[in-house]
Amino acid sequence: MTNRLACVCAILLSTTVVLAQSTQESNPKTPPTAQQSAVAQRPVDLKSDLEKMRILIEQMQRNVAFVSAGDTPMKHQFQLEIEMWQLLLQDMDRKIDESAPSTR
Repeated sequence: MTNRLACVCAILLSTTVVLAQSTQESNPKTPPTAQQSAVAQRPVDLKSDLEKMRILIEQMQRNVAFVSAGDTPMKHQFQLEIEMWQLLLQDMDRKIDESAPSTR
């Protein structure tokens, strides 16, 4: 069970790193219209990725219940990591909402 939870954490971490790299990269040779269409498509992709990450966090929460019967340092660490991922997802949601063009 610990290996499975560690695997899920590794997947979430690698997804976050890939998302961070893709948002930081920009191609200066790309024409402005292509950049605008890429920016318009990015929030949709990020939202679907965030939804997948939420599903993985729910799986982590279900799995942490099987770690041990009582409060142990390992169980507490897993709970802290779950909270950290939730905070990261909330921050990413907020950034997506801020970057979305207004519909006025």
